[in-house]
Amino acid sequence: MSLLKKISSSLLMSAAIVASTSVNAEELKFAHFAPVKYPLHEGMFVPLSEGIAKETNSATTIRIYPGGELGPGPDKQYDRVVDGVADIGYGLPGYTASQFPMALLMEVPGVIMPDTGTQALWKNIEQLNGEFKRVKLLGIWNNPESVLMTKDKPIKSLDDLKGLKIRVSSRNVGDLLTAWGASPVSMPITEVYNSMSTGVIDGVYTDASVLQSFKLNEVTKYVTKGMHSALSPQFLIMNRDSWDGLDEASKAAMTKLTGVEMSEIGRKIQADHAASALKAFTDSGKEVITLSDAEAAKFNAASAQLLDKAVADLEAKGVKAKDFVTALKQ
Repeated sequence: MSLLKKISSSLLMSAAIVASTSVNAEELKFAHFAPVKYPLHEGMFVPLSEGIAKETNSATTIRIYPGGELGPGPDKQYDRVVDGVADIGYGLPGYTASQFPMALLMEVPGVIMPDTGTQALWKNIEQLNGEFKRVKLLGIWNNPESVLMTKDKPIKSLDDLKGLKIRVSSRNVGDLLTAWGASPVSMPITEVYNSMSTGVIDGVYTDASVLQSFKLNEVTKYVTKGMHSALSPQFLIMNRDSWDGLDEASKAAMTKLTGVEMSEIGRKIQADHAASALKAFTDSGKEVITLSDAEAAKFNAASAQLLDKAVADLEAKGVKAKDFVTALKQ
């Protein structure tokens, strides 16, 4: 065989190997709405991408699309995964509340605790399977305790909150702020910075990690904490067809890298980031207000009836909410 033919034959064989590898490889699209500096991006999402490539010898890989690259709006994350625009997505059940009435019971103060809520949820995860039947649930965890962040007015009492427009993440949290005398405004976290800076809203009620992740420290003067907190669940989900299309080795790798352990990592990442964000906030000369016991009791008394109402509403619809809440509290 001539040298030219040998070279040509070698190139054809190499091309065939590359083509075969490309056909067999599976690249999954992972969509999230947060910036790349978001703590979960580097702490959870990138390690998952690196881990699945290592575990499968790159037979399955994950390409991350941060900052809404596959479509804007945190409120569309669930639908984006269901519809197959993304194979994997990160989001909050509160943005599509009608899909997750049981999961959102976690938001009512007193149902779960910040440090133990994720473990309690996974011990009772079977009761949530019906709410995630359209997707493959990879992870679910609670955020750190929520705090009040206000642009101009310090909140030192329940009366201070009356009439203020406060951004909330879901209907249940909106009911909580209504009980406290505020006017809840529902909007994605990505819109809060502009809305606070222009005076469309007076503040936001969520965990302190967003002070840095979404630069809300630039438009927030006061943070108030000390009352019983709402804790919002967050999820990592996968398109059901994308999951079914994985080979058994890739499914095993994905199962190994996700679930309760990954969820607990996500909870801790956000808790640590919230603590450091609050420290940076006070170090910058801004004020973190801890309610007095007497004032905290007023907040807690105003929110005490919310759980009974939320459970009763779901029980009236045939949802076994009471059993779920009882199990989470044990």
